[in-house]
Amino acid sequence: MALLYGKPIADRILSDTKQRITLSQIVPGLAVILVGDDASSHLYVRLKEEASQSVGIHFEKFLFPSSTDTSLLFRCIDTLNDRPDIHGIIVQLPLPPLFDTDLIIARIDPKKDADGFHNETIQQFLAEKKEYCPVFPRAMIELLRTAGGYYVGDSGLVIANSDLLGQVMVQALTLEGLRATYVLSSASREQLAEKTREASVIITACGRSNLLTGEMIRDNAVVIDGGISQYNGKVVGDVERETVENKARFLTPVPGGVGPVTVATLLARVTDIAMRTVDK
Repeated sequence: MALLYGKPIADRILSDTKQRITLSQIVPGLAVILVGDDASSHLYVRLKEEASQSVGIHFEKFLFPSSTDTSLLFRCIDTLNDRPDIHGIIVQLPLPPLFDTDLIIARIDPKKDADGFHNETIQQFLAEKKEYCPVFPRAMIELLRTAGGYYVGDSGLVIANSDLLGQVMVQALTLEGLRATYVLSSASREQLAEKTREASVIITACGRSNLLTGEMIRDNAVVIDGGISQYNGKVVGDVERETVENKARFLTPVPGGVGPVTVATLLARVTDIAMRTVDK
């Protein structure tokens, strides 16, 4: 079994993005809206800011307390929608509990949807327009391509915590040539195992520790772990690493697997948006 670390893949994507920006002499602009004081969210935003600066992307962040009225967030988003120097907008998730996440994301101009969470972006991707692939699935696919170990027509399974994420990830795998399906994490362990034992490629993104164990996978499966949660004071994924790593061909560690690639693919997507805007 080989651990599939994200940093080398992220470095390659960042290097390519920096070169594209340098050659084009276009300065992509990324704006991040952060509400509240969640420590993990602030860390993620800082990592995005540092990576943006390293490749030549103009970065701005807008901080709001958790008591902020939604109308103020709308006003900020509307201003960013109108700014020609800002090509991508992110509302850092999760938002504090009282906010309507879907409503706020829907306020973003779909053309500036950096993460790819806007409903219009998702519908375009589900219509097989690969360039609209949201950032998180795009990062998973980058890891999967690097791992290899699977063939066109092999079975792929997504373990998701929502039907929408399941549909999006299935589309991403299908466009890679896999026969893909999804199962919700709310299924019983027996139901999950029945599905996972048949899959050559397993992608999980649920935030439930020890959800997938070694006895639930076939030998030499490729496992991409996109979950993140706390367990016994440690940051872990959905996979019980101690048992899965003895059977899998490739496994992404948590932390250090999907996370760095997600940041890199975000900046590549913002650059794509900027290039398309200038070409018009």
